[in-house]
Amino acid sequence: MADITAIRHRIKSIGDTHQITKAMELISVAKMRKMTEKQAFSSLYFDSVRYTVKDILRHSADVQNKYTALRGGGRAAYVVIAGDKGLAGAFNNNVLNLAWEHMQRYPVHYVITIGQMARAFFEAKKQPVDLEFTHAVASPTLHDARGIVRDILDLYDKNLMDEVYVVFTHMYSSADHVPEVVKLLPIEEKEIRADVNTTFSGDICYDPSPHEVLEVLVPQYLIGLIYTALIHSASSEHAARMVAMSSANKNAEKMLGELGLTYNRLRQGAITSELLDLTSGKFFYENTVHGGQEKE
Repeated sequence: MADITAIRHRIKSIGDTHQITKAMELISVAKMRKMTEKQAFSSLYFDSVRYTVKDILRHSADVQNKYTALRGGGRAAYVVIAGDKGLAGAFNNNVLNLAWEHMQRYPVHYVITIGQMARAFFEAKKQPVDLEFTHAVASPTLHDARGIVRDILDLYDKNLMDEVYVVFTHMYSSADHVPEVVKLLPIEEKEIRADVNTTFSGDICYDPSPHEVLEVLVPQYLIGLIYTALIHSASSEHAARMVAMSSANKNAEKMLGELGLTYNRLRQGAITSELLDLTSGKFFYENTVHGGQEKE
């Protein structure tokens, strides 16, 4: 009976955990869809901004901007976006290991983390964290992106860094999310993604001038890039957690099935043993007690 009791307790424990993982899977699905919708709503505007900046840099070589001018110092800063918690498979490890590997190529001057897992990772690596944002992971907003860009530009304007990279997880689909490193500053035409969906065609006239248009669009471009990275990272985290919880649910159901069979087998064995004991006792009683009375 001790084995049956232990199995019963294990079934209850796994069942309780299964309920939690099932709820987490459903929550991750809902949050992933919400992040995808936010990305779709903002993509039209930011895609147009990216296209315009790329077009100006490509066709107006004489246009100068302090955020497009190359610097030769080689001091790199990294904006690393991860999650606030685990239980998302290899999501955090993949993006953080990519960031750490890329950092070895440059003399790192600043590390900016977004998400508690990123901060904990660099603390374990004995790498000082210069700026930390923990509120922009769960539900990113344009306000968060503007604040992050404002702080980055403040450091960049003070000539404390020469290059800025953003490390995040790009979500291509719910099953395909890949960690990437994207150059934020200085802005280079070749670094701007070419897969921009736009209805523009032919030559574009920038009024009053390409230089003034670029001055206005550069901050919007940077905000859009950070916001897009935040949205992709959040969507990827929820997708990874959804997959992890789905796998956990399947494993739990398999374990519950196996434990159920074992429990029923042991329980049936215990019942059979009790019936045999009762039958043997009855047989012994009939052949000893009643048999002895008949002889008398």
